Formats: sequence, C-alpha cells, structure tokens
Amino acid sequence: MKKAVLLVILRVAKLAGLFGLARRLTARDLRILCYHGAALRDEHHFRPSLFMSKETFAARMDFLHRQGYPVITLDAAVDGLPQGDWPRGATVVTIDDGWFGTYRQMQPALGARGFPATLYIASYYFDRQTQVFNVAANYVLWRAGSQLLDLAQVAEALSGRYELADAGQRAAAWRCLDDFAETLENAEARQALFRRLCGVLGLDAGEIERERICAFMGIEEARELQASGIDIQLHSHRHRFPAESFEAARAEIEDNRRALAPVGNPALRHFCYPSGDYEAGQLAWLGRLGIASATTTDRGFTRAGDSPYELRRFLDSEEISSLEFEAEMSGFFELIRRGGYAI
Repeated sequence: MKKAVLLVILRVAKLAGLFGLARRLTARDLRILCYHGAALRDEHHFRPSLFMSKETFAARMDFLHRQGYPVITLDAAVDGLPQGDWPRGATVVTIDDGWFGTYRQMQPALGARGFPATLYIASYYFDRQTQVFNVAANYVLWRAGSQLLDLAQVAEALSGRYELADAGQRAAAWRCLDDFAETLENAEARQALFRRLCGVLGLDAGEIERERICAFMGIEEARELQASGIDIQLHSHRHRFPAESFEAARAEIEDNRRALAPVGNPALRHFCYPSGDYEAGQLAWLGRLGIASATTTDRGFTRAGDSPYELRRFLDSEEISSLEFEAEMSGFFELIRRGGYAI
C-alpha cells in the first residue's frame, strides 16, 4: 500500500474513533518499542531505518508521556509475562547496538521524562572504539556526493571505478569495500582502510572520528547510562548468534558478558537476537546461558503467557510518520495483523 493512501486511511480511522477503540481492546497487551542509533549530524538522512533524529525521538517520548502510556522496565515486563501483570498500555523502550548517539541524544530525552529503557550492546566495537566499518564506509560514500571513486586508490587489492551519485554503483562499491574489510585481521586495520577511503574522497576522517559518527559509546558512557536508568544488556559480541553449535553461541554470549562486565550491571540476563536472526532450535539454549528473555524484530504486541524468548517489538524509525506511530501504539495495526492482513 502506498504511504499516501495509508495515511489517508489512518486519518479517517482516527477520526472515526478506531484508534481509541483499538487502545481499549489491546490495553492488557505489552508494547515493546525498538530503536537503534540517534543521528549526531546527518545520519538520519543517510540511513533513516537505522538512525533517528533527536527531534523525532524526543517527539516519540513526548507522545508516550502525553498519551499516558506507562513506560516500565524490561525486568518488570518479563516478571509479569506469565499472567500479563502489567499496567494498562504498558510499554518498554529498547535500544539496540550501542551507538554513541544513544548516549548523546537519546538519554537526555529519556531522562527528562523519567523513562527507563534497555540498551542491548554488541560489544566488539564497544571494545575496539573505532568506527563500525560497514556502516561508516557506506556513510562516507553517501557523503561523497557525485564523485567518481577509483577503488584502486584506496587499496592495491581493490579495483573498479564507481559513480557514487548512482545508488546502484554506490552500493556495489560499498560491497567491494566491505568484502575486503572482512579479510583484514582486526578493527584497527579496518579503521586504517576507512581513513584511506576518506582521504580519497576528500573527507576529514579525523573530524568523523572526533564526532564519533558511526561509532559506539565506551565503557564510561555505558556506566553513566546504567546509573541513569538505562539497563545495559546482551546483544552478542560480534553481532551474531551462531546456530551451528551451542558452544559457538555460548562463546558469543560469554565474550559479550566479559566485555560488558566493567559497566557494572551484575544481572546480564536479557538478550536481543542480532538482526533478529535465530532458529527455533536455539530457544532451548537460552536458559542454559542464563538468559531470561530475548527480543526479536518480529512486529507485534506481547500477550500474557507468550514465550519470553520470542518477544515481539515495533521497530520505530525516522521513516515512520507520527500518525503511523500512533496507529501502532494504539493497537490499530495490531488488530489488523491479528485479522490476517499485512501492513
């Protein structure tokens, strides 16, 4: 359905009182929101599905406060899951990955409204404190505008000339870079490649590094968030949850716990599947790993008695209008989904 048509339908539904009816019908269900990064400069224009402007995030939190949605901790939500023992309209705010923008832009909005949240940190780049190469390289290719990129100038092992104004060619250049970066031995080598790419494009890598664009927060910032009511939790170490064996999955979780231990949260018991990827056979592993809950990227509300290891969420983003957000929070979209219709 085209977005313009959808928005017209939503306006009519809201005026007809269907949002209010949906909220009453779904009041006993749990709403879990999912966010990722917050833009420090212009990242929400580069990748609006991943980065949100601080203004949009603040507006979302204002909406929850103004409309009286009680924002509760994930601990309280999971403890109440067997019987659905939550306030009416209970909402949990979750944030994935660990971007520096979460610390700089999202925490003030949450703190100003007294909202708790859960932050799932994938700890490899949290440890390394370099740019996240695959995202940062894509970002600078986008920033470069209409340049012609010769990859041979970036690294001897690369070749190909790409018109970066063309989205298809830009994506192809990024894939070449990312594939090559995966062959490098560590994050520091990938950071050196990132700096060479910036140099070829005429961009200031030092400025991007100082502003911490496309980079994760560090231990001290995570400690501040934990102290402020943002609960630091597990998202794997290398942003993957291997399905090939329990031992491989356990290594990811153990490395994640080890990296996050200095933050000071002794109860690292909640997990978010990286990219929402998991297999049914892995669910039985989570209890053995000391994990009490796991969130997915499947859209929907959580109901009493649902599995704590397949908690559904709504992935909010800069691409979603305020009216669509209201339709989701009210339960209007949820009731449509339960009727078997895709949105």
